[in-house]
Order: sequence, then structure tokens, then C-alpha cells
Amino acid sequence: MDSFRAATSLAAAVLCIGCDASSGDRSQDFSVRDSAGVEIVENHGEIPEFALPAEPRLRLGRQDGPPEEQLFRVVDALELEDGSVAVVSQVEPLIRLFAPDGDLRDVFGSPGQGPREFGLPQNIWKAGADSLVIYDWRNRRLAYWTEGGAFLSVSPLRPVPPAPIPAGRFGDGSVLVTSLRMARSDEFTWSPLTGMRYDATGALRDTVFNVPGWNLGPVEIGGETVFVDRHFEGLAGARALPDGIALTLGDAYEVRVLDPAGRLTRLIRWTGRDRTVTEAHVAAAREAMSRRIPGEQRPSALRRFDATPAAERFGTVSGLRPGPAGSVWAREMPRPGDPEGERWLAFDGEGRLLGRLALPANANLTRVGRRHLIVTETDELDIEYVSLYPVPPELVTMSEGR
Repeated sequence: MDSFRAATSLAAAVLCIGCDASSGDRSQDFSVRDSAGVEIVENHGEIPEFALPAEPRLRLGRQDGPPEEQLFRVVDALELEDGSVAVVSQVEPLIRLFAPDGDLRDVFGSPGQGPREFGLPQNIWKAGADSLVIYDWRNRRLAYWTEGGAFLSVSPLRPVPPAPIPAGRFGDGSVLVTSLRMARSDEFTWSPLTGMRYDATGALRDTVFNVPGWNLGPVEIGGETVFVDRHFEGLAGARALPDGIALTLGDAYEVRVLDPAGRLTRLIRWTGRDRTVTEAHVAAAREAMSRRIPGEQRPSALRRFDATPAAERFGTVSGLRPGPAGSVWAREMPRPGDPEGERWLAFDGEGRLLGRLALPANANLTRVGRRHLIVTETDELDIEYVSLYPVPPELVTMSEGR
């Protein structure tokens, strides 16, 4: 799907939603039209702003105590139906199951290549009423376990794509895997991002999209040619929805929604900032990097920065998260001078923009659940925690419960 059909308006319907009083009098205009069978959703107006609640419902992790209750290199977490939480760490024990009150209930998974071992666990999803599936990145396979920590089976990916990246699980149990290749050229060239759908046994079902992924080119640094992407350039990315795919090319204020076969069904658009990159932006980014990099590493980092060209326009979306009822959350790509911390736009299952959630600088949005946002946080001592915050009511998808 390298190209999309030209827009031809067949019908138009305009809807408007207002914001809760806690967000002021701001509102988002929301309109829907059909273009050659593709639903185009347009969101306009000032975006309501939200923050995390003051305290989480549950916080996992601790500074001291038993090692299995201390969290390091957390890559994913999942809230189960009874309120328990499964946490995936890349430091042993790899999988930790916490009870709803935060007590450690069970641990499993040691490093290795055996059936009950993990090379490098990456993502976790529900796989039935009482079972889990974990994507093992290094061993290139799906591992099935019960919620009680009992091993079930492993399913290797067949065939294995280059540099596979897990991108979520569909409602039927199949899994979306993306592969970002590197195209080497004498000039800056777009390398492809390919999306592949594997069934629950690890067998390739089909290739569902192939789009420009990232723009790479050669630069000379210290007499050596290296391939880099341009400063501020957008990157493509995708996430599986229960019955579709959310896809961004990172170069427009839009999220594309595909059906499971890769056909475009909806374009979600919104109004963003001017994307022009100026010399002031480049200078500010260089200064920020210089402050952040340790002194002994600073000269080489600055040489690399100076050798890398800047894009003419900022990228737009730097991450996606699926939510309940087909909702999608999109992370805004940060710019020099922006407040520290992730900023996420929440869209309901119909493409309405509900608002923007700003996270503190030490927090990362890991998962959008039906009841909670799962956030990975670090404190001033770099101790990791997994926190469950109630979803702000205004950002609960309007499609849920219908």
C-alpha cells in the first residue's frame, strides 16, 4: 500500500462534541465524509488538555527488598481481568505476576533457548480465558503460558523476517509483526516498513502492508561513512487493533486504519502545529544534546550531530497504542523547546479526538487498558515502577459499552 486513492467526496456528515467543564469551554469539531469507500475523519479546534491523576490505583516495584519485587528494564505490562498485573522484564525473573493488591504472586521465565526459557521477552497479550502469549524477540517465537505460570507451548515464527518487531495481537489470535529494513544508497532513500500477519502457531499468513519506513543516507564522520536518519524526520509505525491496523507514516497529522488484510478503511486527521524546521530548532536540539551527553562522549556525539542533515519538516507521530473498543492513542513527536514528557492524543473508536494527555518527564505510557493506563515510571534514583492510573473519564472511548 505505497499509494492511496485520490479523495473524492461522496457524502458529508458533520458532528460536534463538547468538552467536560473540567476542560474549560474548548471543543473539537468532528466531521466524517466518504472518499471512494474510505472514511475520512477530520478533527479541528483547540485540543482539550489532561494530566494523570495525582495518585495511581496501584504502584509496583520497590527500592529495596526481595530482588523479584524490584523492577528493571520493564518492556511491557498487562492488567488481567481480576486486576492482577503481568510484568515483562528483561532482567531475571523475566515474567512477574502481581496480585490486585500488589503482592507478588508468581514468577517464571529464565534466559535461554529451551522451551520454558526466553531469549529476550518483548510483549505480552491475553491468549484466552486464563492464558498468556509472550513474544520472545531473541528466539523469534510466541510462548504460551497460563496466568498461573504453567508452561503450555512455543510457536516459532515461520519464516523469520529481518529485524522483526512485535506490533500487537488481533482479536482472532493472530499477531502483527513489522520489519524495518535498511536500504543503502549514495543518497538519502526511504527504507521500507513491512507488516506481516502470523497466525497463533507462528506461521506467516500474509503480508498486509509495505510503506516508506525511515529515510536513511550516508554521511562522513571522522573519515568513515555511516548511515543515519535526518534530524526531526518522521518514522512509520503500526499497531494491531482487535479487527484492524493503526498505521502512521510519521509525515502527516493523520493515522491510517487498515482492515486485517491491509486495505485502507479510515483516515483519522487533526490540526497540528506548523512543521517547518528552522535553524533555531537545530541549534536548540544541539544545545540540549550537549547538556545531556557526558563530557567524554560529547565531542564524538556533536560531530555526529553536525554531520547529520535536518529534515525540512518535523515528523508528527512517534508512537501508537491501541485502546479498548477500537480506540487509538498517538504520541506526538517532540520538538526542541517542548515540555519534557510524552504527549498522547486519544481518539475513540470512531476517530473522535477526545484530548491530549501530558505525562511527566519520567513516565512512559506502556498500555491503554479498559480500566487503567499502565505507565512505567522512574524516580530520581532511576528506580523503576509500574503504575496503574485510572483513565481520565473524558478520555474513555465513547464507543465502549455500546
